Amino acid sequence: MSTQQLDANAAALNDASVAEYLRKHPDFFLRHDYLLTGLELPHDAKGAVSLIERQVAVLREQRQDLKRKLQHLTQTARDNEHLLDRIEQLILGLLETRGSDALLGRLREGLREDFHADAVELKLFAGSGDKEQAPFDKVISRGEPVCGHIAPAQAQLLFGKAADELASGAVIPLYAPGSTQCIGMLGIGSVDPRRFHAEMGTTFLRYLGAVVTRLLRQGPGS
Repeated sequence: MSTQQLDANAAALNDASVAEYLRKHPDFFLRHDYLLTGLELPHDAKGAVSLIERQVAVLREQRQDLKRKLQHLTQTARDNEHLLDRIEQLILGLLETRGSDALLGRLREGLREDFHADAVELKLFAGSGDKEQAPFDKVISRGEPVCGHIAPAQAQLLFGKAADELASGAVIPLYAPGSTQCIGMLGIGSVDPRRFHAEMGTTFLRYLGAVVTRLLRQGPGS
């Protein structure tokens, strides 16, 4: 083979083509293990390390990353367990109430003590033609709680003068059981702008709204 042919073949090879070949043939170095002794990889400014040493370092880094992820999942599981316990206590307390005033009082107590809420208010609508329902039309059409910054008109209706002190909150639409009719809104506010945000889960809030609606429908004498 001429020198020109060798140069042409070398030019056809590049990092991408070599990497692609090795990806398709992961056993290449098993079949040519003698090459491993001559391979070196730069390591900071301290010289070079063998490929095996580099592989061990990469595996160690991956193990540490997996360990951190496992610790995070374990902590999340503990947090969810504690949250479930607090939810259970709150719901059991709500089941002992009768009437909207007692229900709201228990909600305020439970959400402030166990869920770090600074304001809790319940707004019931007189009917589908209630003018106070209009600012919540988008929330009602979504059919689920909305978290984050509360629109000023909504905040004023829910929290009154306290609205100026709140930086984030949750608005929970209350629907009559088995119906799309919205009978009111439950508002939860916080002075912490990070307490409620648009990306947070709303499963607990939907569940809480459903429980509150059914208790309201029971009436004072149930």
